[in-house]
Amino acid sequence: MLLIREHWTKSDYDAFLTYLQQSSEESYQKFHQKILNSKEPIIGIRLPILRKYAKEICKGNAKEFLKYCSKNYHEEVLLHGLIITGLPMSYEEFQTEADNFIQKIQSWASCDTFCTSLKKPIRNHKQEFWNHLSLYLHSKNPWAVRVGLVAMLANYIEEPYIDKVISRCDKIKDDFYYVRMGQAWLISEACAKFPEKTIDYLRHHSTLDPWTYGKSIQKICESSRIPKETKDYLKTLKK
Repeated sequence: MLLIREHWTKSDYDAFLTYLQQSSEESYQKFHQKILNSKEPIIGIRLPILRKYAKEICKGNAKEFLKYCSKNYHEEVLLHGLIITGLPMSYEEFQTEADNFIQKIQSWASCDTFCTSLKKPIRNHKQEFWNHLSLYLHSKNPWAVRVGLVAMLANYIEEPYIDKVISRCDKIKDDFYYVRMGQAWLISEACAKFPEKTIDYLRHHSTLDPWTYGKSIQKICESSRIPKETKDYLKTLKK
């Protein structure tokens, strides 16, 4: 199907959805539906294929495509996130698009795919986006909070941000499972890159609840980037 278009109509978009449905892999759809644990209907298209489609759409009138892009299917949400992170636009415009997109997120996969695709739009605006992440981290929408966490772990576990990343993560108190898992994932990534800082935090400064604290150590121990002696020591810190 032709995806590089000067114009998109509703009928064009509907034809695209039909094309996706005809390209569905039933086994992948069933597997992904199970691991997502989401109410989103899933067509069953693999992420590398969606990335390819998003790149092609971005070569044409992608903004017109987005006018028709709903949140009826998981793949539509993934495509929306991939398009706004790949489409040339001003940082201010991207920030607005990101704020609107986050309201569509209903799964960890949509969240994490978006957050790990941010390098291009924030490349020259890291401090501005860092400041903006505070809005997500303090949101009442738990998916926005997870966006804040995963965006930090994917783009800010480095100097001069690392201390502030850990501090921001520690301050989040939310019972939503995917927020707590996001915190644990962030701490494990921090430990892989800044082991001394992270271990000192876990020993002396953490205010994470016992479940998230334990899950953080579990994620660290599952990492192939962490030495065995570090893992053995961290196991003694479990609350």
